[in-house]
Amino acid sequence: MSNILSWDILWSTAMIITNIVNFILALIIFKKSSNWSKKEPEHSKYLFYLRIMGITFISIALYRSVFVSSYPNRLAWHNTILNSPFVIRSLATFAEMSFIGMIAIILNKINNNFPFNSNKIIYKFLEKTPSLAVLCIFIAQFLAFAGLITQYLILFALEEALWGITFLLITPFVILKLIQTRKQTIDKSFKIFLTVMTVWCIGYCIFQWGIALPFIHFAELSLDIGRVIPNDALKIAIFDFTVSRNFESWGGLGFFIWHSGYFSLCVWMSLLFMNAPRESTTRTSQ
Repeated sequence: MSNILSWDILWSTAMIITNIVNFILALIIFKKSSNWSKKEPEHSKYLFYLRIMGITFISIALYRSVFVSSYPNRLAWHNTILNSPFVIRSLATFAEMSFIGMIAIILNKINNNFPFNSNKIIYKFLEKTPSLAVLCIFIAQFLAFAGLITQYLILFALEEALWGITFLLITPFVILKLIQTRKQTIDKSFKIFLTVMTVWCIGYCIFQWGIALPFIHFAELSLDIGRVIPNDALKIAIFDFTVSRNFESWGGLGFFIWHSGYFSLCVWMSLLFMNAPRESTTRTSQ
């Protein structure tokens, strides 16, 4: 097959076009949300945070769809410092904190409007899970940078474990809220958000805890044995990377399925979050 129609060109082009469209939609929602703030001043701060975090995540997703990178193997799609895994990892910090930040803000909004009707310790704990989720992902950022610099696989494994813990914490919260509000007069946007999050959390936890963590992230930790960290490890992490489009080097089909999901599903979720699920000012009293 001609290089013009090679799989890597087709995949990359599809991801870039998808994310350009996503970015345009994000700009439309961003502009629209400014009008929301004027019409709904009581939600202005809530809307502001969501639209800033949303546009941040979606902008970085567009960037990463162009400059594809793999941290553990220090692979880059293009031979430029703009594609350095360290640069991409730095941008990913803002993207990932924005993603979990949007989720936490909306979960807190839902809980404030529809609190658990119980003083049991378990429900008090569940109310804290959005904040715990943000803390987990914040700690994960340090592990990701440390793994990139030292190349210790255990650090990447722990980072992924924190992502797994994050959505394991959120899962009972969204399921119980979905059950709690199913018969209540609640704005449709809340129910859509809770349904999407329930499906996402269950699917993500099955994938992370059933496949990725045991068979990928913790499967090759013996490779850490005898690994030496050079004195110029940080410099190497920034400037020393391999430019490749070799299918097997990137981790085969699994890597591209994950990356495709990151550049599509997670972005579409962010577009949903930017629409700011909230009570309508005309909502019927319960």
